[in-house]
Amino acid sequence: MNFSTTTLVAVSLLVSAAAFAQGKKSASQRTYRASQKNYSLPPYGMAGCGLGSVIFSGDNTGMNLNNNAMGPQLLAATTNNYVFPQSSAITSGTSNCTDVPAGSEEAFRIERETYVSMNLGDLSKEASQGEGNHLRGLAEMIGCGNDSQFDIFAAVAQTEHNVIFSDTVASNVANRFVAKAKETDALQSCVRNK
Repeated sequence: MNFSTTTLVAVSLLVSAAAFAQGKKSASQRTYRASQKNYSLPPYGMAGCGLGSVIFSGDNTGMNLNNNAMGPQLLAATTNNYVFPQSSAITSGTSNCTDVPAGSEEAFRIERETYVSMNLGDLSKEASQGEGNHLRGLAEMIGCGNDSQFDIFAAVAQTEHNVIFSDTVASNVANRFVAKAKETDALQSCVRNK
């Protein structure tokens, strides 16, 4: 190990130890009230969000990051900083680095809008043709991804193309796709988060 690597590791351990020395929060300290809403602190502890919070969560490793024990927190912090930088997870909104609960209706809405925004041109083209991989991806996000449901979804997208793409605002287009699926009897049962 050369001097710069040794120094980097030593500084990282020192910073991590300082963060852990701040102590544990009790359950009553983990929830606070702001603007008439209750907010809970995230379940991953002082190491913060990032890949480490996913890998070393108590669900799959037996390690409980929620109790801020030094071992799991140190492993999570190291993973967050060296394996997949925490700043990348924060910027991309992945690896628990979001204030929207995973699996919530809001998370699905954001996912759909982002997908539509990134693929707007392809979706418009494929919707007008009634087929395509981008259109299938959106159908799967909405919950209508099996073959028979997709065929109906694609036909509705083709028929309603001018309505769905009446503007190019991604959130509007995504909402209109969902609305048209909900209006279609054969798709009502598959639409996620009605």
